[in-house]
Amino acid sequence: MTQGRNNTIRLHREIAGETRRIKVIRALSRKNWVHSIASLVIDYMQRRGGKPYQIDAIKCFAHDFRSSYLEEKPCIFTSAFVPNELIYGLGGVPFLPEAASGFAASFGLAGESLAACESLWYSPDLCSFHRAGVGASVLELTPTPAAVVVSSHLCDGGKRSLFQISQYHNCPFYILDVPYVHSAQTLDRLARQIEKVAASLEREVPGLSGDHMAEAFANSNAARDYYLNLCNLRTNIPSPWRGSEALNYVVLFLWSWGSPWLTKFYRDLVDHAENIIDTGHYPVENEQLRLGWLNLRPYYSPRLFSYLEEKCQVSIAFEEFSHMYWDRLDASVPYMSLAKKIMANPGWGPLERRLEVIGRIVQDFSIDGVVQFAQWGCRQYNGAASILSDYLKKKGVPFLNLDGDGVDERNSGEAQSLTRLGAFVELLESRKLRKVR
Repeated sequence: MTQGRNNTIRLHREIAGETRRIKVIRALSRKNWVHSIASLVIDYMQRRGGKPYQIDAIKCFAHDFRSSYLEEKPCIFTSAFVPNELIYGLGGVPFLPEAASGFAASFGLAGESLAACESLWYSPDLCSFHRAGVGASVLELTPTPAAVVVSSHLCDGGKRSLFQISQYHNCPFYILDVPYVHSAQTLDRLARQIEKVAASLEREVPGLSGDHMAEAFANSNAARDYYLNLCNLRTNIPSPWRGSEALNYVVLFLWSWGSPWLTKFYRDLVDHAENIIDTGHYPVENEQLRLGWLNLRPYYSPRLFSYLEEKCQVSIAFEEFSHMYWDRLDASVPYMSLAKKIMANPGWGPLERRLEVIGRIVQDFSIDGVVQFAQWGCRQYNGAASILSDYLKKKGVPFLNLDGDGVDERNSGEAQSLTRLGAFVELLESRKLRKVR
């Protein structure tokens, strides 16, 4: 790294106002012995009877974090809807700054990252997931990317924030320009883009090779089979898996397709759900109502969900971001398969595609009401709230657009959110009583 580059990094850190805690975390994250201790802690949790699927999830991230922070494998930053089978298939490990922001918020680290971003004159009305990702990168709480790959869908802020990260780290930046219209021609164009990006990554990033693609596709397809089984089990009434926990594991759904760890995670989660149904030990013991949840959740506080699940006996039966929307991948035509996966995302293209999926979730999971967490700064989902409300109203399904912020608790308004959720639950209860009469 040049002296000029070192000076720029030092200046950014000074402007961001890094704390002693940040310096310690940054240093420890790059120590071999820290990751070795983490492995011992996981083994201890396993011996003490930790749930197998939870241990699987921790192992999955521990493996990828070790590989990326210690630079054992090339770390490729991606936006949330890039198919990471591409990254695992090239022998790298993905890192999603916007998804990692949820981790940071749950551990109380988001404040420093947000402050660092804002000190560099990023507007506070931008999505906090992206602001925290940029701030963490400036503070170098994230690993060092060898390259950055983004897609133009669904989120405009994702590709822009990751471009800034690539500039900060002076690494190659690739953008997949996803066509809005679905046709044979647009699919072919996108597949050729993915192929060119893969070829360029192999040239530009030492250690990457397409030799792992078939293995990554096999991992993804195997995990998909178990995941579909899990979705079927979640139609059970009462729900066999706590929805608040499922929203936490959305990060795996966005991050780990192609990973060798994901199949075991979903296999053990299927076993867990089957055991719950067999024994009747449901997480919401006396389930009264079932909610569908759209978008993400506030990751810094569990209060909304403990209120719903423990006090109101309301289950979150399924989440929009947990919907399986792509077909099995074909390793004989890898780039076309990945193009089809990208284009299948129901959040891309005409709004009717998203509405159709939400309608299926309502029907398949016996949903009594739908809540959309209106993440501050998320134009993609918030802009459709009135249309979504009208669509569900015609189906006779109550809808609540709940304002909040997934990462920045300064924008939370938690007390108001609890009040609005309580009123919404009362509405659902009164409707249910009228039906019984």
